Amino acid sequence: ITLGIPNFSYAQEVTGLDGWTIFLDPGHSRTENQGLYNYSEAQKVLRVGLALREMLLTTTDIDTVYMSRMDDQVSVSLSQRTDRANALGADFFHSIHSDAGPSTANSTLLLHGGWRSQGSTVEKSPKGGKEMGEYMTTNLTAAMRIGTRGNYADRNFYLGGTAYNHDRQYPYLHVNRESSMASVLSEGGFHTNPRQQQLNMNAEYKRLEAQSHYWSILSYMGVAERPTVGIATGVISDAATEKGLNGARIHIADKSYTTDTFESLFTSYSSREEGLSNGFYYLEGLPNGPQQVIIEADGYYPDTLELDVKTDDFSFLDHELFSNVEPYIESISLDQSESLDIGAPLIIEFS
Repeated sequence: ITLGIPNFSYAQEVTGLDGWTIFLDPGHSRTENQGLYNYSEAQKVLRVGLALREMLLTTTDIDTVYMSRMDDQVSVSLSQRTDRANALGADFFHSIHSDAGPSTANSTLLLHGGWRSQGSTVEKSPKGGKEMGEYMTTNLTAAMRIGTRGNYADRNFYLGGTAYNHDRQYPYLHVNRESSMASVLSEGGFHTNPRQQQLNMNAEYKRLEAQSHYWSILSYMGVAERPTVGIATGVISDAATEKGLNGARIHIADKSYTTDTFESLFTSYSSREEGLSNGFYYLEGLPNGPQQVIIEADGYYPDTLELDVKTDDFSFLDHELFSNVEPYIESISLDQSESLDIGAPLIIEFS
C-alpha cells in the first residue's frame, strides 16, 4: 500500500532518545469513524502516526518506534493494542485520534490517565502522560491554529471535572487504564468540522500534525534545542469568497507546492468539481531567513511577498488572491420590454 509519506531528514541527528521506546497507536482501524466527505478518522490518524514514526527513526537516536497498525487493512482491538505495548515493554504510549461533534466545533484535547481522590487529581503510575500532554497541548494547538479544551486526567474530563472525588480510582480510557507505561491520548481537531476535514484530507497537513508531536516528544525527553527546520505553510484563498484556492502555486527558494485540486484529491470524495477545497500548502527544507514568496493561480493576479522562514518552528503565511476575470453585468432589474419611470430605481448587479 502506498501511503505517500516523504522522507525528509534534518541535517543533524538529534541525540537524547537513545534507549527510549515509544508505542504509537493510530486510533481505530480500516475506515472506522467516518468523518465528513467519507474520509475517516482511522485513515487520517494512521498517516499522522506513520509520519511521526518516520521523523523519529530518521532524525533521532531513538531506540525503537512501535506501531499498533501499519496499514488500512488490519483491524486491531483495544486490548490487542495495549497487550502488545505491554509485552514489548515500551516506555511511552501515544494514542492518536481526532474528535467528532457539531459542525462548528473544532479544538484540540489531550487526555492522560487520572482521577480525583480526596480533593486532588491523581495521575496514573508511571507518570508522564500529563507532562507530555502539556507539551502537546501547546504544540498541537499552535500547529493546527485552532482552540484547545486543554490537558485533562481522563476520568475528570468524562465524569464531572474536578468538582468531586471518584469512587473508581483508575483511568477512564482503556488505552490509559490498561497500558503499563506513561500514556496520553491526543485529539487533533474535529473530523466533523467542514473546514478542518478538508484540511485533514491533505497529505502534508497530517505531516504538520506529526511535526508538532515530534517537537513535543523532544521536549519531553529533555532535548534542549529543536533541530533546524525550514517549514513554510499556510492557506491561499479567494479574496472574494474566502474559500481555499484549488491549484494555487506557491514558490519559495527552489521549492514549489500546488494546492489540492478536484482531480488530484477531491474527486475521491465529491462528485462536484467546485465543492471541496482547502488551499493548504506545506514546504520543508527551505533556507532560513527572509525568503521571496511567489503565489499564483489561474484566473487570479499573482502576488510576490516576503516571509522570514524560522529555524525551529512553523513559518505561517496565509494570503488572498484577487480574481483577474473582468467584471460583467449579472442582472438588471428592468426588463427590456418595460419602460423606466423617472425616479424609479434601476438596479444593476455586477459580478
